[in-house]
Amino acid sequence: MNARRILLVALLTLAAAALVAHSLVFNFVTDDAFISFVYSRNLAEHGQLVFNLGEKAVEGYTNFLWTVLLAGLMKVGLRPELMSRVLGTAFGVGSFATLAWLSRRLRGDDWSWWDALPALILAGVPGYACWSSGGLETQMFTFFVTLGAAWHLEELLDGAPPRKRSAFAFGLAALTRPEGLLLFALTAFHRALVKLGRRELRPTAAELRWVACFLAVVVPHLLWRRWYYGWWLPNTFYIKSSGIGGTWNQGGYYLLRVVENFHLWIVPPLAVAAWFVQRERGARVLLGYASLVVAVFALYVGSVGGDFMGLYRFVMPVIPLVALVAAQSLRQLLGPLDRKSPLLAAGVVALALLLHGLHAAAVDRRALVIGADRGIDTPGYLRWYTADRAAAGRWFGQYARPDDYAAVGGAGAQVYFSGIRSLDCFGLSDEYIAHRVPAHSSRPGHQKYAPDDYILSKRPTIITSYNYKFVNAPYVGPDAALWMQRGYHYVTVPIAGASTPMYSFLLRNDRSFGPLPALVEREP
Repeated sequence: MNARRILLVALLTLAAAALVAHSLVFNFVTDDAFISFVYSRNLAEHGQLVFNLGEKAVEGYTNFLWTVLLAGLMKVGLRPELMSRVLGTAFGVGSFATLAWLSRRLRGDDWSWWDALPALILAGVPGYACWSSGGLETQMFTFFVTLGAAWHLEELLDGAPPRKRSAFAFGLAALTRPEGLLLFALTAFHRALVKLGRRELRPTAAELRWVACFLAVVVPHLLWRRWYYGWWLPNTFYIKSSGIGGTWNQGGYYLLRVVENFHLWIVPPLAVAAWFVQRERGARVLLGYASLVVAVFALYVGSVGGDFMGLYRFVMPVIPLVALVAAQSLRQLLGPLDRKSPLLAAGVVALALLLHGLHAAAVDRRALVIGADRGIDTPGYLRWYTADRAAAGRWFGQYARPDDYAAVGGAGAQVYFSGIRSLDCFGLSDEYIAHRVPAHSSRPGHQKYAPDDYILSKRPTIITSYNYKFVNAPYVGPDAALWMQRGYHYVTVPIAGASTPMYSFLLRNDRSFGPLPALVEREP
């Protein structure tokens, strides 16, 4: 191994270590991840990919391949709370290696320390580090998208016909998240634009095989979904695409905050300046593809209102392309200096990375505060909320009986740790709410909510949806009499590990649940 490769490997190792350290700043599993964990557990233990055993199957997850992968790991005794974070970080590092390989192919030269620059940039992006943790499929999806894009761009640079491997990578992405279909379509459109520029109008046999390979991966899953769940799209789609007026405003604000927090406004002028300094073929192909994919994907994110989780996981799949454009543009701009004084050019890059790191640290500090920004919850809040839901779930799990049923607002950690069959009042895992209840909000993932009469029709043992209270004493409120008429009363219990020592929820009058301390057995 020559000196160049040794330096590159050292820098990539540094980037990987930096990502691990950066992700540990957040080091959490968000509540929504536990929804998938419930499905994974039921698949691993009972062979059913369902939220509630014994009920009609409803696809309340949006990450099929991730859920099945975690189920396989659970089957051999590996817990998803840990493995989701390990895998998230591993896939994040996998994208580093992919970008380094693609960087070299774009330059058309031997390995260089420049090929590590995209990874070093990404390691400092707060959202990339946060969602390497978090427990969700974000980095797995991002890896498959990045790998498919890298192989696609290599084929264009070589003037080669498309190969099945890039279609297969996008197929795995589509099995991980439905947006993989969109990203493959954009990649196919980009290839068509390139062919149009060459005045090649008819698809070749290789291109038809490429499309057929992608379809061979995704169509069986679509048919299985229709057979198993009864719908062509996940149940979550009918929740998350149903916002009332204001969705575009919320989505536009989400994208604005992405640009501000990640300083993405720097990249376009950097790329334009690099274009005038040095018009490399590889950089031109990359810029055309990245501009198409990032622009259309941003429109999609805006159209669904963005996401309610801070540090912007929805845009992560295209952030590696943005980092690669930034790295390639900086290399082109510093090319003359690099040829005359490589150490000085490296010093400029090191300074830029230092400023990038300082900005990231400031964003991290704000992100760890418990709060929200126009409905976008900070990771600090997500971590706090999940810890409280997990504590409540563990308490309920001590006393749960097989025929107990709960109505919950947070359908993740509480359900996972309690083991109680549950109605997710936001409808992610409920067909009736998704298809029959009208939207009342433009907040992503929270557009719909179960009406009280529907909740009561389930005859839940406990109701901990919007009726739970974090209190410091037994709860007696103005709604207590109303719920007594409906057959429920408030009880208040101490929850070990919760942020507030006492927790009140609704219990059905004709059911016991406990034992409850004598202090809280009395009806309010």
